[in-house]
Amino acid sequence: MLCLEMKYYIYIVVIALTWTYSLSAQSEIGDFAPKTDKIVEHSDVRYFYEPFPLEKGTYLLQLGGSISLLPIPIIEVEFPVPAIDLNYKHCIFKNVSLVGVLSTNYYSNILHSGIQFNTNFSQFSIGVANHVGTFAGFINIEGQFENNTAFAFFYMPIVRLGWRMNNASFSASFVASYIFKSETKVSDIDTPGPQGNWNDFFCTVALEQPIFKETLLSIGLSFTISRTPYQAWLLFNTIDQYQYVPEFFFSFQL
Repeated sequence: MLCLEMKYYIYIVVIALTWTYSLSAQSEIGDFAPKTDKIVEHSDVRYFYEPFPLEKGTYLLQLGGSISLLPIPIIEVEFPVPAIDLNYKHCIFKNVSLVGVLSTNYYSNILHSGIQFNTNFSQFSIGVANHVGTFAGFINIEGQFENNTAFAFFYMPIVRLGWRMNNASFSASFVASYIFKSETKVSDIDTPGPQGNWNDFFCTVALEQPIFKETLLSIGLSFTISRTPYQAWLLFNTIDQYQYVPEFFFSFQL
């Protein structure tokens, strides 16, 4: 438990140092946009996690990575699981955006997408989204288990809150997932997974800001409470109790 808490502190320190460094870089190259005390309805700076409305037809594409820390009860030691993340947001109507997220490390793949309504009140913004998604995993272990697969279909309601500063944005997302159907197959043995219930609850906090002129960086932490963490499916976990899975992530806007 002490080791887990130390990792939380390390993640927070990494975020703080990254933010401090980027602020220092901005002070040397100048502000990303002219300073103003007025927050316009549609700023030239656009962030992915912040639910600030975009102009119709504009889109965001981000590429980054994440590291999830699997809980001790599953494998007896804390185990980091890396993944590549691709995020997309496209404003299709005023205050309405299409949002999609893909996270993959080849063995575990999560894809979810949906419609998000965004609005703002000066610097404060709020978004409400409904996503549907799927999980797919596969791995072959010669001499032990072959043709191991897993899949799930789920629904995700999402509430996002954001606060815009002059050259940065802080946001928080609250998400739950309802499993329609899931199943794991170990060789020729089919094992039904959770279905017809709420399986995951998580909160994500993100800090986004321009660095190095027009390069936008997003960094943050996500805390998940789950009975069957997707990243642990290949460990054939049978523990039917909620576990805490912290995740550190970063991404760059393309």
